[in-house]
Amino acid sequence: MENNENVPDRMLEALRQFGLNESLMGDLNPRFQIVTDLGIWGDAWDDFYEILSRVYDTDHLIPAEWVPSEFAWARTLKGWLPFTDLKDAVPSASLSVAELDQLMCGLGLQTKGCD
Repeated sequence: MENNENVPDRMLEALRQFGLNESLMGDLNPRFQIVTDLGIWGDAWDDFYEILSRVYDTDHLIPAEWVPSEFAWARTLKGWLPFTDLKDAVPSASLSVAELDQLMCGLGLQTKGCD
């Protein structure tokens, strides 16, 4: 049985179209992080955002601090960066499945998505 009943339908559809691993789809919950749990960042994020825009039928822009760039993996390693200016240059905002749903709905970071 899938454990993703609280994940908005449109987000599930976008993740399916993106080709997210079936085992991750089965365990998916709204608190999963886009980068650390799902591994979507850099060029993969660009592809995923195109799918999101189609599925949500919107082009809401994601604020820059939330976009998982090619350096998104460094968020988890931020403490290991040797230079303070490099640490400050790495965005530190995380983005969950539920938060991404809210942003795609144009709600900002409210308490409930648009489904």
